Amino acid sequence: MDDTFGEVNTENGLPQVEFERVLDAAIDAVWTLLTTEDGLKRWLAPSRVELRLGGTMNIDFGDGGVAGGEIIELIPGVAIEYHWRFSGEPDSIIRFELDVIDPDQTRLRLQHRLLPADQATGYAAGWHAHLDQLDAAAAGQDPIDWVGRYQVLLPDYRKRTA
Repeated sequence: MDDTFGEVNTENGLPQVEFERVLDAAIDAVWTLLTTEDGLKRWLAPSRVELRLGGTMNIDFGDGGVAGGEIIELIPGVAIEYHWRFSGEPDSIIRFELDVIDPDQTRLRLQHRLLPADQATGYAAGWHAHLDQLDAAAAGQDPIDWVGRYQVLLPDYRKRTA
């Protein structure tokens, strides 16, 4: 698990969260985890993926919680950006960007922007916990307890954004 906190800031007056992580995996392996149905279910949730510009990403968190939408930027092996539509929330945009550090390490940047002001802190803690799961998946380890990790992180993110 990574104790490096993400940043909660604003862009054009709307909150966004940003993370940067170094994963101990080749860039192709990380890309697969971010963009395929098999990869996404290992660290995020069961998903349906139409991996093309204008295609869709639909991530099913269960209990009616489905997020995702149209892919608006796709640079294979480097970046994917798509609409994040989650029931009861305004649309936001999620972006993942990768670059090679060395053959066995990849830098990942996550940016989730256009967030509702009352949701940014929860998204920060949530993405932090999901990125811990991604880190475990990239290393071939078992998934972490997402709920437990989120509950530990949320108070710290609340303090940081107060």
